[in-house]
Amino acid sequence: MRKLLLLLLFGISLQGLKAQGANLKYNQALLLTSQASGCQSCWTVPSGRVWKITGVSTNSNTMTSIHLNGLSLGFLIGSVFTSSSGTYLNAQYADQVFPIWLPAGSTLGYSSIGSNRNIAFYGIEFLEVP
Repeated sequence: MRKLLLLLLFGISLQGLKAQGANLKYNQALLLTSQASGCQSCWTVPSGRVWKITGVSTNSNTMTSIHLNGLSLGFLIGSVFTSSSGTYLNAQYADQVFPIWLPAGSTLGYSSIGSNRNIAFYGIEFLEVP
């Protein structure tokens, strides 16, 4: 009886360890590009996948921020403009810290980049392997 109980507990422990997480296996390099003026949820991480976003670039000259699951994060770039009374700096900082890990079902987007502008997110896609 005691051995049976130990075997049962050992089996439950192993199942608990298996269920706690999956290993990640490299699948492909990601290059997510858009020319849309703005898109809060442009891309969705597919089921069974994990994205590691390592950076972003844009040729926008307007304020731009990353959106994760519809929520806006900090500014990516700032804009500089000149008027008759001087030159002004709107903002020029980024409070995103790369890499950004996105589990399956997460959405990725950005705020307005202006017309005739481009944005690219780059990273790595992993498969979840049990």
